[in-house]
Order: sequence, then C-alpha cells, then structure tokens
Amino acid sequence: MTDYFMELENRLNRENSGVTILDSRIVQCESEHRFDLFVFGISEEMKHIYNHYKQFLLSWKGDAGRLQGYVDFVPYEQLQKEHELWCEIAKDMETGLIEEQDTVVEDFTHWYPIFRFANGDAFCYDDRNGRIVFLDHEVFDEGINLHGLTIAESIDTLLETWSRVLFADIYDWYEGACEYGIDLSKPVYEGYLQLFGKCSE
Repeated sequence: MTDYFMELENRLNRENSGVTILDSRIVQCESEHRFDLFVFGISEEMKHIYNHYKQFLLSWKGDAGRLQGYVDFVPYEQLQKEHELWCEIAKDMETGLIEEQDTVVEDFTHWYPIFRFANGDAFCYDDRNGRIVFLDHEVFDEGINLHGLTIAESIDTLLETWSRVLFADIYDWYEGACEYGIDLSKPVYEGYLQLFGKCSE
C-alpha cells in the first residue's frame, strides 16, 4: 500500500534532492472512519491516509527557488467544518457581486476542501460527482476565473498524479491542467518531474 505522504517526506529528505524544507508539521494518529462522505468510494490508500494522519503540512522549494511544493491536508474529522465555513461565507455575500454568483453559491453547498493552500485557495471534493475542483478564495472579488477548474476526476487520481510532481504548488493551475485535471505533459511540470526522478534514485 502506498503512503503518499511518507513517500513525499522520504524523497524530499534525501541528501541529493537539493530541496529546502520550509515548513513541516506532521501528526499521525489511529482512527477508523466510516467515510460516509465519499459515496463514490475511495481507495485503501486514501483510507489509510485519513485513518493515520491528523495533520500533514509540508512546504518546500528547490532549483534555486524556481520550484515549490505545498500540501496542507484536511483530516476527515475537519471536512464538514471546512465545508460549513465556506457555505457561511458564500451565504453572507451580497448579491450581484459577480456573474453567475448563484452557481458559485450552489457549488459551495457541495464542495468539501480536502487540501488547503497558504493563500486561502483549496482543492475541494464535489459530492455530486466525486471530482476534485479548484476553489479560488477571491472568487467573490475577482469573478470565476480559476474557480471550479477540474483538478482530478477523483480523490485517488489526485493523489496518484499530484504526488508524481512532489505536490507542486504552481501559480496558475490552468497551466497545469486539462479538462480532466492535472496533466503531467504540460511544460510547467518538466522541472518537477526531473526533480522527482532525482529524488527517487
């Protein structure tokens, strides 16, 4: 069974990685969640992560600062709280702020942040179809833009794909995704794939 978080930590800590760890906060636990939220199912690897990590936050930079990664995992017991927080934010917004605001507000009632970013953005699980989508924290100020971009077809696909670029944190996710989610053939990932290979030697 693959523990994506442990693999990331081990790879980045190798002497030849050339990576600088900026922040590392890892708390393990022993839980037995029922996973009622994930009605479309999740893999044993994902169940292991939710049952064995209470916190996993790791950020890094490499290649003279040209590459960076960030992963801030939302544990299963906090998913509902994060969801309700965004529902409240959306509900309290004035009407008419942006185009298609009703759609954005409706989306929030189905989205559960599963990975957070330092700037307030998040990758969210959509309970209507099991997809992972991008939540832009400035959507009510800037409009839809990246908001709602498909990041992966499922939570399992997200971990399998994102881990292969060491949980890269890229500025514009449009540059790193196609209609089905993260696309590792995009030029933005070239350096990350090279680094992954180096960290795997």
